[in-house]
Amino acid sequence: MGGQNISLITDFNISEYASTLRLSETEKLQKLSGSLMAASLVEIFIGATGVVGALLRYIGPVTVAPTISLVGFSLYKIPILYSRPSWEIALAGAVTVIVFSLFLENVQIPLPSCGRNNEKRKRSAVRLFGLFPILLSIMLMWTICALLTVTDVFPDDPGSVSYKARTDAKSSLVFRTPWLIFPYPGQFGMPGFSLAVFIGFSTAFFSSFVESVGDYFAGAKACEVDTPPNHAVNRGILMEGLGGLLSGAVGVGHATTSYSGNIATISVTKTGSRSVMVCAGVMLIIFGFLGKLGAALASVPDPVLGGVMIIICGMLVSIGFSTLRYVNLNSSRNLAVLGLSFFVGVFLPEWIDRHPDIINTGNTEADAVLKVTLGTHMFVGGMVAMILDNTVKGTLEDRGIAMWRKHHDIDSSPQEENEGSNTISSSVAYGWKCVPSLYNKLHILSYLPFMPPRQR
Repeated sequence: MGGQNISLITDFNISEYASTLRLSETEKLQKLSGSLMAASLVEIFIGATGVVGALLRYIGPVTVAPTISLVGFSLYKIPILYSRPSWEIALAGAVTVIVFSLFLENVQIPLPSCGRNNEKRKRSAVRLFGLFPILLSIMLMWTICALLTVTDVFPDDPGSVSYKARTDAKSSLVFRTPWLIFPYPGQFGMPGFSLAVFIGFSTAFFSSFVESVGDYFAGAKACEVDTPPNHAVNRGILMEGLGGLLSGAVGVGHATTSYSGNIATISVTKTGSRSVMVCAGVMLIIFGFLGKLGAALASVPDPVLGGVMIIICGMLVSIGFSTLRYVNLNSSRNLAVLGLSFFVGVFLPEWIDRHPDIINTGNTEADAVLKVTLGTHMFVGGMVAMILDNTVKGTLEDRGIAMWRKHHDIDSSPQEENEGSNTISSSVAYGWKCVPSLYNKLHILSYLPFMPPRQR
């Protein structure tokens, strides 16, 4: 679906490595799974030891802005691909999201009630369009596609481009999928190992750090809370590593990382509650066991997803730009760093994509690693911005570092947190209520880099 994680890990060219392994498909999957698990251990180590958090001192708004925005820019091919079967449906879906989220955001829809309403008991209402603009757009466009499928407006020839706009284009996926699926570690055999795949995945993990850190900061901006402290970033990378380890164990063949599209969804729906995210996670787990239900959700027509992706990509770009409010944009130094990082982040990956043979070191593994690294928009742009921002002379105020660190200070007192612009303090947003009692029993936990600091 459109929720597919378009990160460096999914861009990793598995086929190039797999072609060098003269093995069966099952054996190749075993190699991929074992190599992924080994690379995940590296990410777990980096998150658990606090390496990523220590690097945050070199990351400011000048680095975060191009990193996040380039995530949206790098996805431009996805809406084009999904919208191709029917541009009409895709554009209508995008317009519908805009109308629901911007023009009808505050429209209250009365809820049905039992009994008589009086002055003391007012009828409940909900901002339906403001809370569920994307979901309503998908449902509406899906219904329209169903009507156009029944009336044979969309051709039933699988060779036609418009065929993927039909609601029954992916019906075979539902029929082939069993009702119940129980994934378990080692279901495809004992995991193997390949040094080439391990290097590729390790590079992918390293590159995704930049994207993930940018996602964390963008998520905080979308939720209107303080920027994540070091321990929260460390914990995020640690959990991504654990997710990759679990994915490799069950034979998925690819890792898990933060999905930037969810940040755009939070911005559009204005919903960032932890309870909602937990419920969504539980639903996804249930869908993973109920095979046909998950397959039915995956059968959404491509143009419907294309329309939603247009809005999501645009929101990602704007979220990245919003971090520039800390930066002095009248400084030629900042304009040069931002302009160069944006341009190189777009130009270099596109150049490699169109001329893949230009990288030829004589070593297949080295070629693949370079293509993966230099072919990722957010990594290239983010690294260029970080290097230039930390080497080119500039004041902390002009770079936005002073204000950035003020919002990022994890040692701020509760009084300072309450004086901030956000209504939710950093300790509440990134801490747990059970931490004090947990530290009283196990004092050593407070020294772990991924745990919240002890309150003084």
